[in-house]
Amino acid sequence: MRTTDMPLIRRSRLFAQVGEPDLAAMLTACFVQTLPDGAVLCRQGEKAEFLHVVLSGRVGLFGEAARDEALVEFLGPGDAFIVPAVVLDVPYLLTARLLDEGRILMWPAAAFRAQVRATGQLAYGAVLLLSGYWRTLIGQIKDLKLLSAIERLSAFLLALAPRDTGPVTVTLPGGRRLVAGRLGITPQSLSRAFAALRPLGVSGGGREVVIADPARLREFAGVRALKNT
Repeated sequence: MRTTDMPLIRRSRLFAQVGEPDLAAMLTACFVQTLPDGAVLCRQGEKAEFLHVVLSGRVGLFGEAARDEALVEFLGPGDAFIVPAVVLDVPYLLTARLLDEGRILMWPAAAFRAQVRATGQLAYGAVLLLSGYWRTLIGQIKDLKLLSAIERLSAFLLALAPRDTGPVTVTLPGGRRLVAGRLGITPQSLSRAFAALRPLGVSGGGREVVIADPARLREFAGVRALKNT
């Protein structure tokens, strides 16, 4: 493990309350792997063997059916997954796959559960992390039930924007096919949604998107300024 990894590990809510000596002791049970784009970190239906923490790169969480899959969420540096399966010692409900080359902290599941039982600060961190996951999940369900494809895309882009005054350029966390899956729409519907947003100042190609006036886009979408905190 590199000395530069610690700030990334600290970025996760999971470790926010854990003191330095305790965290250093916990991490002795862990190891880091550098893996290529496309590497599968865990697979839906398999028993949870590790807690994973992203140190670099991007990870996609996918739900799989017999002939299809859909991206459920993007993860990046500092994100830990899949905590519920590890804590409950049950099979993963999602498959995690690297979307580009990355470094992943691997924490054996049994060792993590033992530390959660023994360390109140880590247990509290798990509560914080799972609470954030719950709010993200509820937000996605609300978006699917209440917002059109155009409004969902607007909200997704605004969440990536660093500020409300434009113009701003945002980088999609994955290709447009993956973004379509994350939003619960087809790639064709995503293309139509981008076209519908052009009169509102949304432009660009590939993963780079320019928002000429984020405040105007927010007004159009009617997006409430709620964060998953």
